[in-house]
Amino acid sequence: MLSEPRAHFSPGRRAIVIGAGATGCGTARDLMLRGFQVTLVDQGDFAAGTSSRFHGMLQSGARYAVSDVNYAAECMRERRLIAGMVPAAVEPVGGLFVSLEEDPDEYAERFEANCRTAEIDISEVSLGDLFRAEPYLSRSTKRAFAIPDATINPWRLLTWIGGELRRGGARILLRHQVTAIRKSMNGTIEVSLEGVEAGNIGADVLVVAGGSWSKQISALAGQHVDLELTKGSIVVLAHRIVHRVINRCRYPSSHDIIVPTGTTSLFGTTSQIVSDPNTTVVRPEEIQELLEGATPMIPSVREVGFLRAWAGVRPLVKPPNWPPNKAVPRRHVVINHAATGFPGMFTVCGGSLTTHRSMAEDVANQVCSYLGVNAPCLTSEATSGIEARRYWQPASALSTSESTLPRPRNVCECEAVSFSAVDEEIGEGGITRLHDLRRRLRIGFGPCQGTFCGPRVIELLVKAGADIDPRAELCDFWSERLKGMASVAWGKQARQILLHEFTHRRILGYSQDASDSNESLHP
Repeated sequence: MLSEPRAHFSPGRRAIVIGAGATGCGTARDLMLRGFQVTLVDQGDFAAGTSSRFHGMLQSGARYAVSDVNYAAECMRERRLIAGMVPAAVEPVGGLFVSLEEDPDEYAERFEANCRTAEIDISEVSLGDLFRAEPYLSRSTKRAFAIPDATINPWRLLTWIGGELRRGGARILLRHQVTAIRKSMNGTIEVSLEGVEAGNIGADVLVVAGGSWSKQISALAGQHVDLELTKGSIVVLAHRIVHRVINRCRYPSSHDIIVPTGTTSLFGTTSQIVSDPNTTVVRPEEIQELLEGATPMIPSVREVGFLRAWAGVRPLVKPPNWPPNKAVPRRHVVINHAATGFPGMFTVCGGSLTTHRSMAEDVANQVCSYLGVNAPCLTSEATSGIEARRYWQPASALSTSESTLPRPRNVCECEAVSFSAVDEEIGEGGITRLHDLRRRLRIGFGPCQGTFCGPRVIELLVKAGADIDPRAELCDFWSERLKGMASVAWGKQARQILLHEFTHRRILGYSQDASDSNESLHP
């Protein structure tokens, strides 16, 4: 039996953490285990932002072995720790770095040497073994290295952390908008919220872990955070055409990685500097750019069916006086706002989902130092709060459904999600929104993109007494699905999408109202 971490109590110490992505949830858990009374706030659901809009990798760090060997080593340490902490969220698929004819030989040599320096397990793979294992790969591949990359289900990870927070007495306020941050008369920090539990909450310290929205959140306290927001677009292939994560063995760039995740494969990403964290529309030229980037690695990629495309915004922190033409580093930064007149407020940003735990440890160490609290980090210790000991097996639901007699009744045939699983999330989990069920159960992730399971789930929500407008809820769900599908609407996939549209509009009788002119495929 694994042992439960023991919290070091700090009587009366209160902390507010804004942001329920990986970094915010990790920070809330770290502070809770150090004895803080924690309130976690987010404008949406768990992992509703960048933590779910990325390529799904749990990094070995090999991608950064040449550009930043220390960061690569940090990723490898955290990858091992997270896989041991929450195995049910991790699929250890492994990874490959492949050199094509046009990729520099000297990079491969430095890559191999630096991986060993960073203590990343690496071995060269013979081309015969490579092509037998990965038949879609280009025959122009000249070298290949195996490394221990993995993929992660971010909703499983953050749902587990959320459970840990609730069991530890933390207060979680999802779908609450922060409207003001100020110092109170007694020197504590006061945050105003809009939502079901609207009002003011106070704390000794505030940690802003809002990812791409950190600049706007910090501005509510009159603080400036200089972020570079980079939008990355990804296309979703309809099948797992590779067994391991495949990277180009060259300096990290755009459109050079394909990731098997769930029942699909993701290829990405593009890179475009944006000013708005809500910029997630995929432009047609980005799709073409991704296809042109994928073809050298996977020559037949255009013949594979595509489900959709989507984008996420990566927040990176610019160091002071950073050269304008130099790439902003991936390492995280903790900003102590005491230096700019707001003591007790900290912003943590940058990094990656893989390093969210070490980011949380860093900011929590600084919080404790500020308050004079002697409470060491406990998040690297083993925990007994894991519901499932086995690694994530994305196909397990399908194989279980096919082998069980009598066959279970499934709400979603594409992902083999049963009625009982949905009922459990609604009843025990208290989930009342279709998008939130999508994130937790992968409803709408398959080929039909929610066309058939969406109305069934709405019926279950209504029967359970959820306070929703069923028509608006389903229209919003379909609008988001269609937005991603329309980006890859060509050939057979275009006909498939028109069938989905016909089902929603002509059979179910739903329209998208104001969204019609932007999202519909009909004239």
